[in-house]
Amino acid sequence: MEFADGSERESEYTQQYEAWRKRHPSAGGRVPARAPHADHHESKWDTLLRSFDAHTLRGSRKVKQLVQDGLPPRLRAQIYYTLSGAQKIVKAEEYSRLLALGDIPIYDVIERDVSRCYPDHVMFADAEGQGQRQLRRILRAYAHYNPKVGYCQGMGRLVGLFLIVGLPEENAFWVLAATIQNYIPRYYESDLAGLRVHTAVFESLLRERSPRLHAHLEEQGCDALMYATPWFMTVFTLSLPWETALRVWDWFIFRGTKVLFRVALAITDLSSAYLLGACPTITEQLGFLLHIPPSLVDTDALIAAAIRVKVSERHIERLTHAAALAASTPKS
Repeated sequence: MEFADGSERESEYTQQYEAWRKRHPSAGGRVPARAPHADHHESKWDTLLRSFDAHTLRGSRKVKQLVQDGLPPRLRAQIYYTLSGAQKIVKAEEYSRLLALGDIPIYDVIERDVSRCYPDHVMFADAEGQGQRQLRRILRAYAHYNPKVGYCQGMGRLVGLFLIVGLPEENAFWVLAATIQNYIPRYYESDLAGLRVHTAVFESLLRERSPRLHAHLEEQGCDALMYATPWFMTVFTLSLPWETALRVWDWFIFRGTKVLFRVALAITDLSSAYLLGACPTITEQLGFLLHIPPSLVDTDALIAAAIRVKVSERHIERLTHAAALAASTPKS
């Protein structure tokens, strides 16, 4: 599966959206007041990380609010490592052992993608630089660690984020392993089974929450799998402005899969007026949803919209069970 850069198309859709918004100033809604800066909470997080384990942190309403305000940049790597569950699966010397294993065919695919994961980030700009070397080693090691998955495009975006926020190379490998195991299982297997189930769940939630928008998209054949695939497979790192993606990740690593649905529904909430008013065909609809204008998903606006999305774990579980059952039932 290929994820195109599409920066020129992104600019085109952004220009169209901004022109529409000028003609419809009330449709974009009001940007909420900024949340407290995450640096303000740094000392609180220092105390929390010294005092509590991941399970206890997840059970605290105060911690939930701190997460939604955004994690302190200096502590983000440590918090990701703690909350992801990496500590529970790490094995001493295992990463070194995996790196020492021989070449396998998937290495060629990894090599092709390494330079394309974050082409505009200085950390990965140099083909011989530390960033690309670390990214390559982590992806190769994971291909040995989990041969059922091997490698799939999208994984490199996760690894790159872990390195950018400051995780040491080996810790980034274990956070990748924990994220795939605990948060997005079966996303990267050859049949993309986990991804297909989650996009089906999202489509059901969209139908319930925004029946008019869902019908508008469905009428043109704009299936959620077409646009939500890069959203979910890269956990929004390819679809949102960087600061917004980081805030989504802060929440995702704390709360888990439910955040994917809440953020996806927040995007469609914010996009609804434009999609209904200015996107009559699948060409406009899909183009817009694959090239979301940055001004639409301002960090605080998107997080506030996602917080307003209320969906229970039990309901997601019911929809997930139904989607998995439908996927496993042979077509007549």
